[in-house]
Amino acid sequence: MRWSRPRHYLLPPLLFLTLSSGALAQSAEELLKEIDARKERINQFRALLNDPDQSTRLAALDVMLKSDDLAMKEVAYGIGFNSADEATRALALKGKFRDVKVLPFRLTTGEPQTDTEKNTIRKWAGAYGFELREFNEDTGQFTFRGDDYPNRDKLGQVNGTGVEFQAQYCRGYFNLGDSASLVGELRCTGPYEGTYPAKARLH
Repeated sequence: MRWSRPRHYLLPPLLFLTLSSGALAQSAEELLKEIDARKERINQFRALLNDPDQSTRLAALDVMLKSDDLAMKEVAYGIGFNSADEATRALALKGKFRDVKVLPFRLTTGEPQTDTEKNTIRKWAGAYGFELREFNEDTGQFTFRGDDYPNRDKLGQVNGTGVEFQAQYCRGYFNLGDSASLVGELRCTGPYEGTYPAKARLH
């Protein structure tokens, strides 16, 4: 005698599928609402960045740079670094020093290169390693460790759109270029003696 399987055994899987579909639809709808809300918030701040009043622009940029919303922060850095206003660019630079931990400076040298310069670039694999340890946003002062002496903290200073630092053997002089890059040079003594034009990409 052949027994037919009771149909009620099929109900739990069907019920699960129905509930799952409903949950997914609800989740997608909630996600779209969240995306729309974030877009609206970013657009509102973007409008404030174009406000004719500089204090309003700087306040809006500061809030965006300190936001936990990564998309908001990326928009802020993009607008800040490419602004024609030096105060806006300076604020973006300070924000980057607050956020960044490692900042490699790509090295080049003039012609002719000395043997010491060639050996230094080879040793550092073409980049001066720069580990930011602490940054005081109010004063612009920071501590860091550089490749010329990586075991001791040294001091540096962000001043407007300029950055200077003194390591063990190398001193850095940099300014924020037209794009989101610090452009300048390292002047080194001792075992790394030479002058090295360098650039660090910030965004």
